[in-house]
Amino acid sequence: MKCNAINLSKFLSRYAHVEGKDLTKVTHKEVKTLFPNLTRCSFDVIEENPNLIYEGVVVLVNDGKTTIPYYVPTLDFDEAMYLEFNREEEDELEIDDNVYDYENMSVYELRCLLRRKFNSYRNQNCARKELNRRGIVLKK
Repeated sequence: MKCNAINLSKFLSRYAHVEGKDLTKVTHKEVKTLFPNLTRCSFDVIEENPNLIYEGVVVLVNDGKTTIPYYVPTLDFDEAMYLEFNREEEDELEIDDNVYDYENMSVYELRCLLRRKFNSYRNQNCARKELNRRGIVLKK
């Protein structure tokens, strides 16, 4: 049995009355918390009764990674007002890419430069070379 799946953004637009440019970035995990009125179906139920898909009771929905079946909610055309969906992005983490005087830095400061999350590769490499020059062995 091969069935085509609808995009998650199109499903939300049609059945949850939501629109916006960030709608394409929504995942199934976010839909589960943001739209509790949309209920999921299991693949076991579909295997037992494939007519659910043919009759339009269940729709396969793909978010770009996974496909999950959802029950089609009843449409109420009185509530056909669309809501705008905006997603707030977190601020990007700034990576320190300054040039330091590695010879005059303490061992603690050099070890702090080895953290990948906050420092550039160049700072990490120079700090590692300076620690090796001082005879401090780093193990992974």
